[in-house]
Amino acid sequence: MRSTIQQERARALFEKYGLTLEAHEWITSPSAATNVQRVEKPIRMRVHRTCHRCQTTFGPDRICVKCEHKRCKKCPRYPVKKIKDAAAAGKGKEAVGAVTTTEAAKKPKSRKPYLTIKSKTGGDLIYHPPKQRIHRTCHKCDTAFVPPTATECRNCKHIRCTKCPRDPPKLNKWPDGYPGDAGAETSEPEPRVLERTWKKPRQRVRWTCDQCSSLFR
Repeated sequence: MRSTIQQERARALFEKYGLTLEAHEWITSPSAATNVQRVEKPIRMRVHRTCHRCQTTFGPDRICVKCEHKRCKKCPRYPVKKIKDAAAAGKGKEAVGAVTTTEAAKKPKSRKPYLTIKSKTGGDLIYHPPKQRIHRTCHKCDTAFVPPTATECRNCKHIRCTKCPRDPPKLNKWPDGYPGDAGAETSEPEPRVLERTWKKPRQRVRWTCDQCSSLFR
């Protein structure tokens, strides 16, 4: 046995250094490892709550660490709590319709975002959704149209046309010009594009005088 071999080695080592090893001092390992059974626990869903005022995630406490708002029913929950389906219980189409009506009634109505920050100079700061700023530039004098919806250049009085660039461009939707643009003026000479022609390379031949080594012209 392996345990017996280990005991003999230990006794020989103790005798080498003049020590004694008693029988009760030897720690014996169990003959077979105990079978540890797995503890079955139900799967838990991690639920996160967010403050509806400052959009900060709640910690273990019910009070927001940023704005000190006490968690209420308006604070959103992730994941959203599911409503039990009445059709799974076998209550028929009427129960399904009742559940759908109940879900529609429980859904919060769309409302305008309310104010969360007070202005330092007095009054309240109004929240506006982000918008894409569009800039139009006159193609004649490179002057920006102010405001961007203006159709006449304030510098050269040019009417905004399809040649006036737009930033950011959106050529995939309006390839022939943007809404409200006038047609491009035909009187303006279009730049002439010269086509590149291929010619066969020539070998230049030169003659030199054999008497004075001058180049013939």
